[in-house]
Amino acid sequence: MKKCLNRNPTKLKKLYFRKGKNIISMNLSVVLKKYNIHRVIRLLHQDFKLIKKNMNRLTHFNIQDSDHKQGKNYLIIKIYKQGYFDGITYKQPILNNNNFIFAKCLSVKNNIEYVNLNEKVFKYSLSNIKNINALKKTIKRRYKKTLSHLSDTEKLSLGISITELKIIKRF
Repeated sequence: MKKCLNRNPTKLKKLYFRKGKNIISMNLSVVLKKYNIHRVIRLLHQDFKLIKKNMNRLTHFNIQDSDHKQGKNYLIIKIYKQGYFDGITYKQPILNNNNFIFAKCLSVKNNIEYVNLNEKVFKYSLSNIKNINALKKTIKRRYKKTLSHLSDTEKLSLGISITELKIIKRF
């Protein structure tokens, strides 16, 4: 039986951005309303830079499940400094305040086991994720700090979620 993750133990109310040498906070509800989005998708710098200018579709993988909804809009933002979650303490990441990507969710699948993936799912994924082994390696890297209380084996046993996104605008 799979564990249910509580990666976000407190309801997020603020986002933290790097602006010059300062860290500023923004009210999450203001950001959601300003950009008419459902949520923010935060990506590590090394993943964000793999979203090429000519890409108009993106397959995004999360561990276990996501709260993404088909037809809703999302803002993809680069993480400046990674946060963490050790099972008790949650610290939000600091986000980069430029290079946002506005996207619309085309489909979502949650709680998918790696053995049930086929090659088609990797068609629009980042260039470093083109097969199951590369996906597993990426999941372990992405969640090294944010799920530090789980072993790599436990992380992989949770399965993944797959979000298909259409990139609308970059700013």
